[in-house]
Amino acid sequence: MAVLVAAVIVLGGLALVNLLLTAAVIRKLRKITKELPAGRARDGFGLPVGAEVPAFSALTVADTKVTTDDLAGGRTLVGFFSTDCRHCLPNAPGFAATARDAAADGVRNLAVVVAGQEEPAGLLDALGDAVTVVVENEGGALTDAFAVAGFPSFFLVGPDATIAASGHEPESLLAAPSLA
Repeated sequence: MAVLVAAVIVLGGLALVNLLLTAAVIRKLRKITKELPAGRARDGFGLPVGAEVPAFSALTVADTKVTTDDLAGGRTLVGFFSTDCRHCLPNAPGFAATARDAAADGVRNLAVVVAGQEEPAGLLDALGDAVTVVVENEGGALTDAFAVAGFPSFFLVGPDATIAASGHEPESLLAAPSLA
């Protein structure tokens, strides 16, 4: 009988510790959720519509400098791809075609390839020469500036360097009105 009482006490104690740990985890998750940066979208794209693109500076594969100032004065279609993303390579030619068609209407383009485990050569070939491309590592200047949370992600930046639209289909973004 004493063994049974001891077992019930030990199991009750373990259940109480488990309950306390679960409550602590829930409190921590609530705190983290409240502290998310204000510019961070919760839908997985990145910066929300209307947010101003923070300052950045990067070099393209053609060795030209791209900064936030280059986004001002016109609309820019920006695509983010990762070499580790299985959906990115199939979407790259569509982005390149959309960017090429939009260029006829004066829309600039920029593709950001985040180099992961795989080499970026396949994505660079798929994007072609009609797209301005920046290759950066994870946590690079552009990925951080746009707060990209998933790949592929696409943004339409308005003439005032704010996000006019975002999504996973670049062709649907061009119908979005600019916020200028």
